[in-house]
Amino acid sequence: MDEIDRSLLELLQANAKASNAELAEAVGLTVSSVFERVKKLEHRGIITGYTAKVDPARVGKDLLAFVRLSFADTQGNVRDGLERLRDVCQREPDILECHDVAGEDCIVLKIRSRGTSELQRLLGELKDCVPVSRSVTSIVLETLKESSAIRPGPEAER
Repeated sequence: MDEIDRSLLELLQANAKASNAELAEAVGLTVSSVFERVKKLEHRGIITGYTAKVDPARVGKDLLAFVRLSFADTQGNVRDGLERLRDVCQREPDILECHDVAGEDCIVLKIRSRGTSELQRLLGELKDCVPVSRSVTSIVLETLKESSAIRPGPEAER
């Protein structure tokens, strides 16, 4: 991956609908060269898909919460619970992210829901999956920055 590939990734993350002509003009290559480079980035699994950015408030998902769960491992049933938790995360569209983490907590979730009653229902479902010893929910009052863009470093795949 060279500097042009990194530039293409940044441009596409900013606007996935950018045409090959727009990309070519921005990086100083021909349209066919840009097309080939983007296809190679897709083929190598560096670009994994394209999405639309949606305004959560306009689709009725005003509440953003981060949930931290810690587990009580009673008789080794956490492993089974994690599989149930994984299933809930896969089927629940309000769970945007779920991370198995090291440290004081076991799981960190990012949830966007219609309101507190929906969040409460979802938290109950999550707590039914695994023996939770502690749950901490933080409701976001204002988002100062939110991005899913990743800036590849110079040591990125070659």
